[in-house]
Amino acid sequence: MAILQVHHAKELGELHEGNVALDGVATQSTTLENWSADRGIDGDRGLLQQYSGCAATAPGNSNPRWRLDLRDVYRVNRVVITNRFDCCTDRVNGAEIRIGNSLENNGNNNPLCAVILGIPAGQSFTYSCGGMVGHYVNVFRPGNEEILTLCEVEVYVEDICKQRAAVRMRFSSREDLTDFTVRENILQQLQSALASHISDFNLTWTQLPEKEKNRRGIWASTQTLTTT
Repeated sequence: MAILQVHHAKELGELHEGNVALDGVATQSTTLENWSADRGIDGDRGLLQQYSGCAATAPGNSNPRWRLDLRDVYRVNRVVITNRFDCCTDRVNGAEIRIGNSLENNGNNNPLCAVILGIPAGQSFTYSCGGMVGHYVNVFRPGNEEILTLCEVEVYVEDICKQRAAVRMRFSSREDLTDFTVRENILQQLQSALASHISDFNLTWTQLPEKEKNRRGIWASTQTLTTT
């Protein structure tokens, strides 16, 4: 008899200190002159050098969007948005903060965290997202011929930690499971079959095989396999 064990990852939260946006990658739908997307995560809130510290989309475009790739999946606790201080403070009004893992519609279809009703000049507002899970943070301003300006976007999160769960399966075969090559071939076949249904798992044999005689008097090998 042999035992196959499947170890599968379960997600838990662990507080992550600091603004993870600084380690992300920013893009935007269009760019106004040199107001590039990465200036929204450069650590400069644009209060001293607004022309070099803020991101902005070009005028004359519908539904402007700024997107942050966090480079990993997190539980987002809060997002902090800083508005420019010199003029045009309405260029963030009505923008939606969306968080999720999808890039459908450039990420604008992800679940909604908050709508920015308005931020006074040069101020930073905090929006609570309650642990929403996502790889992407979008700031999306629906409307025709709108401009979106962001002087800084900060994202504070919990890490997605993994807790292992094990499932055991008793495995029988007419093939000789005492043979290492046979066991490895079976593992490879099972890995391929399970990959489309389970992510982040490992298969291991956890009990040495024994030969047993079945009801018909035929010797067969049985082993238990564990997935992790």
